Amino acid sequence: MESLVFLSEVCEVICTYTSLKRGVRAILSRLVEALSLEGACLFLSRGRVYLWPEELDLQEYREALEGKPRKGVEVFPLPKPRGEMRGYLVVKKEALSSQERELLEVVARQLAQFLRHVRVQRELKAGAKLLLDLYSAGRELGSLLDRRALAQRLAEYVREFSGAELVNVTLFEKEGRHASITLYAGKDEGDIIKFYNEDLYKRVAVPLSTSKGNWGVVELYLSKDAPFGRPRRRMIHILAELAGTFLENITLYDRLRFLLEEREKRIRFLSILYQVGNAYRWTSELRKRFFLALRALTDPQKGLGLPEAYFFIRDEARGVLKGVMGVSWSGNSPWGEQDWTVDEEYIEKIERSPAFYDLRDVMPSGPPWSELEKGEVVYLSPGQGALPFMREGVVYVVFPLMAGEHLVGALLVGKEGGFDSEEVHFLTMFSHQLALAVESARLQEVLKMTGKELKEAQERFLHSEKLAALGELAARVAHDLKNPLIAIGGFARRLHDKMAEDCPDKLYTGTILKEVEEAEKILSNVLGYARVPSLKKRLADVNTLLDDVLFLHAEEMRDRNIVLVKKLDRSLPPVSIDPAQLRQVFMNLVSNALQAIGRKGSITVSTSRVERDGKEHVKVEISDTGGGIPEDVLPNIFNPFFTTKSTGTGLGLSIAKRIVELHGGEIRVVNNPPVGATFVVYLPLEGDGETQDQST
Repeated sequence: MESLVFLSEVCEVICTYTSLKRGVRAILSRLVEALSLEGACLFLSRGRVYLWPEELDLQEYREALEGKPRKGVEVFPLPKPRGEMRGYLVVKKEALSSQERELLEVVARQLAQFLRHVRVQRELKAGAKLLLDLYSAGRELGSLLDRRALAQRLAEYVREFSGAELVNVTLFEKEGRHASITLYAGKDEGDIIKFYNEDLYKRVAVPLSTSKGNWGVVELYLSKDAPFGRPRRRMIHILAELAGTFLENITLYDRLRFLLEEREKRIRFLSILYQVGNAYRWTSELRKRFFLALRALTDPQKGLGLPEAYFFIRDEARGVLKGVMGVSWSGNSPWGEQDWTVDEEYIEKIERSPAFYDLRDVMPSGPPWSELEKGEVVYLSPGQGALPFMREGVVYVVFPLMAGEHLVGALLVGKEGGFDSEEVHFLTMFSHQLALAVESARLQEVLKMTGKELKEAQERFLHSEKLAALGELAARVAHDLKNPLIAIGGFARRLHDKMAEDCPDKLYTGTILKEVEEAEKILSNVLGYARVPSLKKRLADVNTLLDDVLFLHAEEMRDRNIVLVKKLDRSLPPVSIDPAQLRQVFMNLVSNALQAIGRKGSITVSTSRVERDGKEHVKVEISDTGGGIPEDVLPNIFNPFFTTKSTGTGLGLSIAKRIVELHGGEIRVVNNPPVGATFVVYLPLEGDGETQDQST
């Protein structure tokens, strides 16, 4: 049973080990242990010896191998096919039993099997490597379109595969005439010719031919004792056949390139530049100009037909590139048959296409994108500067959009197989034209925006003058009316108190008192608006302030069957505000929401932290389901004295707007009829928290 276990271990070594040294040592160590041997040695050809234990003295074993008898040392030959010996297993033990001898003979056969196993594995590995090398060489040679470059690489590959001292490649022109291309790989030509004349080298010549003719010859100079077996000869012949085919293809390619590409491609390039440049003139909108440029690059009928093109524009405020749009297609083109005119319907059609990419959330950074400032074309290597939408196997090139020495954007194009010099030259011209189109569109937008802002500033100035005059008049009238109203109210109160409860005139005096009270409230609002409020700011929690305001309206909401939804961000930091003034703002907004709903609806109040114009703000939103604000009313809701209610002064939202602006914030309305409206308040997260008076 122990012998079977030992043999199974030897078989496991044969099946799993690929290293001759490690495998033999593993078998010898197991053999010494299993048979309690003093030592074991394996003698192989070329003087290779493996022993166990490693400190073993080989003298006795060598003498036994040479036929000199030594006590306890026995030799077991390793069989080879056809009765040949491959090596010898020599062991030492005082006395070997017949069973142990049989086991050692089996081990000798197993060792021979292991040696054959290692040799076969090495041959298979070497053959596989040769095939892979041949495949790589053929692939590289097939990708070369230059005769000289192909001849140079062919000479290097032939020398590598054959082990020759020198390889000479001579190319022929049409009808077998010698070309001026003669390349060498290896030692100096003169040395080889000298040694060849002294009969120290052998020469092998292999033609580079196809069925259509002979395109050249490759010559190998090998040392007299250099191995040059059948596998190597076969590889050289295959390489020569491939090279002949590639040379034939290059010749055909050269003819077509000079007859067609050199003329038609340039004409087409210039035509595309002219057409897209002419189309730029019909629109000053930057977005439409980018669409025109995308079509010029990726449309196979009217443009260059590139499979991928993407645009980025420089954010001047942040100094970074931001994605705009792109197209990546294969198969059917997304552009259709439309001419160069670009309208909104056509743009929407392209945006719905699966080939269109919205890149507004993409911001490339780091090298090599940061090198675009130099104004040079950048080639993206695998893994460097890659973006999520980029595909493997595609060569990507980035062209900077330069307006003078200023970077305004970037153009990223991709194509399998890369771009030739003509295409790079055209895309460089295209990027220059696009950069001018982008810069001119930006300037036109700036002019348009400046004109609009100037007009709005004039309107605000005129409006503020009117409001100032109106406020002054209102304050004067309110002040003059306040004293008579106080007198009327005082006398009416005295009359009302002296009348008996059943007096019919008491109803009229009560009405007078009620209307006087309403008039005094109106006058107080008018005077409050005319008087610039003074802020007493301190750090306060906006969520707590909203909780207090909503608590005061909770009973009214229940009575009206109005649902309150609170989405308050409790992680918000304290804000430097005047709590009393902001309380008035929120009270007004919630009251307006309740009046808009009437009965049965919902009010949603939410807070969050947002960034606006590079600064942190607290955002408060109060939404209702009251049906929204009529479009003709919406522009006037923040104007003083404007109201659509039967009662009120129309100063609530105007006062709220003034208080928020005094806090350095902004109040806006988002109308969503027929659902409702949302009032949004932005408060800056600034201030030292100390109590301070602030007014303007």
